[in-house]
Amino acid sequence: MDFLAGLLAPLLDQQSSGFYIIASLLIMLVVVFFMHRTYRASLKVEARLAEFSSLTNSVFGAKLRLIETSADAYDINRKVLGPLARIIDQYCVFTTDLHGVLTYANDKLVDLSGTPLTELVGRHQKEVGVRAIHAEAASDMRRTLQQERVWHGQLCLRTRDSGIRWVDTFVFPLSFITEADTGYIYFGTDVTRFHQQNDALRREVRSKEASLHRAENMLLHSEKMASLGVISAGIAHEINNPIAYVSANINRLGEYLETLSAFAIRASAKLPPDQVGDLFPPADAPHNRDDITYAVEDYPALMQETRDGILRIRKIISDLKSFSHEGTDAFTPVDVHKCIETALNLARHELRRQIKLDVTLSAATAQISGSESQLTQVLLNLVVNAAQAMQAQQSQPVPGVIQIRTRNHGTHLIIEVIDNGPGIQPEHMATLFEPFFTTKPVGEGTGLGLAISQDIVQRHQGEISVHSTPGEGAHFSIRLPLLNAASARPGLATPAPPSRPGQKAHRPHGL
Repeated sequence: MDFLAGLLAPLLDQQSSGFYIIASLLIMLVVVFFMHRTYRASLKVEARLAEFSSLTNSVFGAKLRLIETSADAYDINRKVLGPLARIIDQYCVFTTDLHGVLTYANDKLVDLSGTPLTELVGRHQKEVGVRAIHAEAASDMRRTLQQERVWHGQLCLRTRDSGIRWVDTFVFPLSFITEADTGYIYFGTDVTRFHQQNDALRREVRSKEASLHRAENMLLHSEKMASLGVISAGIAHEINNPIAYVSANINRLGEYLETLSAFAIRASAKLPPDQVGDLFPPADAPHNRDDITYAVEDYPALMQETRDGILRIRKIISDLKSFSHEGTDAFTPVDVHKCIETALNLARHELRRQIKLDVTLSAATAQISGSESQLTQVLLNLVVNAAQAMQAQQSQPVPGVIQIRTRNHGTHLIIEVIDNGPGIQPEHMATLFEPFFTTKPVGEGTGLGLAISQDIVQRHQGEISVHSTPGEGAHFSIRLPLLNAASARPGLATPAPPSRPGQKAHRPHGL
């Protein structure tokens, strides 16, 4: 055994030496690696410091840049480098001289602005897009810093892509921190997201205020309309009384004139021509048989025009009373064709301006259960809207045409109002029937016409729809249940009355 141990001893000594040699080599490789890494980091730090030194001569700025680049290059925890390192790590930091020229900017500010360091340092803060949010804040900041005090407020930063970032910032005189330089140090936090949220809230508040304002105007308008409804019957009665006197007197005058004209004709026929003029005072016109004949033939036409004017006034008063009647009236059998006539009479003023009206009332029955005044209001809204839309389109190449059609479809009455005006934009279709929505200029519409019309149609168990192509006009369709719907055969359309080829079945509409 001793002999064997003696033989193995040299071998064991050789293995230990080899192990130590390998371990030494590994340690040397690790040391060389870290030395090389440190060397490369030091070269990087020197290069970045050299680049920074070419931009500014600020001693304090160079110190901040050394802290920042060393922490990055050597992977040093900034907490162990002191308060300046922690500030650089947590905030957007930059320094300026007394004139506002940047002498340092950290990487957070570079990233936030999107502007390279070489385009920040050495330029005035106004040139790189740093400014106070308004003139008063800028004056307050200058005044505070001149008094060697700390300023706190928000600054606006213009980014490289022309965006805007808002930064909540503290500004200190450099004399608070170092005696190496004079100037100011800024450090702040990006609060753009909060600004955006506040802007959204402000927009919502403005929208709500506008809605409230429109609601107030609607209430005032409703009160005015309610007052009109209360006094309209009295006004119509007061107008009807003198119109009745005028109508009766015109009829009686017609009778008198008829008698006098017959006498004048007989007298002029029996008298010699030179004595006809003696029947009248010298200042009056008729001096011969021709003058008397002309007056006798002309007065009936004048009397008839006067009667027509009186009937027209009575018709307007009747339509106004029907239209302004309160909306609580009970449903009764209503002839929709009569509602159309009333609406067209009320809309006569809007339809006079080079607008052609085409009325085709093909429905065999137009009796429904409803309110005549409310349905008249719906039709009046649609006709007036179409007329005003075409009048607003002054460059319209073809004359404006409003078509009104009725037809039966099974147990329902279909009413269509079609125009060839400018049409409705696609983005407006979804909100067309919403209260307060209008495309008219301010002061020319409340945005309630179509909303009220839809509400009235729905209260009549009906539907209202619209189809439109911009530049080609609008097509409104109203579907209402017929009065005798229970006895009608559902799903079958009632044929229109027969007509000659190329001829439409028209119903008189008073225009």
